[in-house]
Amino acid sequence: MTMVVYFTAAILLVFDQVTKVAADHWLRPIGSIPLAGSWISLTWATNTGGAFGVLASSPRFLTVISAIVAVGLVLMAPRLSDSRMLGMSVALLLGGALGNLMDRLRLGYVIDFIDLHFWPIFNIADIAITIGAGLLIIAMILGHPHPPDHEQESD
Repeated sequence: MTMVVYFTAAILLVFDQVTKVAADHWLRPIGSIPLAGSWISLTWATNTGGAFGVLASSPRFLTVISAIVAVGLVLMAPRLSDSRMLGMSVALLLGGALGNLMDRLRLGYVIDFIDLHFWPIFNIADIAITIGAGLLIIAMILGHPHPPDHEQESD
């Protein structure tokens, strides 16, 4: 199951990066394209901060934190992927974290382009992180299996 987690994260990372390259190519020059009236648009935006622009003045700090989280998820995947829900959560979190980390390393900011007009503009990686975090919370509430404990030594 661990390889499925890594493969899912990799597919998500590629999809995220392809959509951001497309947004950069087509949206940057024009700014915005309405898709469904005033409901949704594709709008060029950048974000040096985290969710909702938090810590926008500390992009290096966010880059380091993102890298630490990504490495932690890679290392934890084998222990958490026994549960499908936890495995999917890790895959989504890892793919999303790597997508935004790549932007931060490559560009110094994250490309955002999905605009609901009542919410900050976001991207595919942000969607994955949000769903992954939601699945993780649900798994914790439902008490999904934890990694197997090491057998306790008897005296």
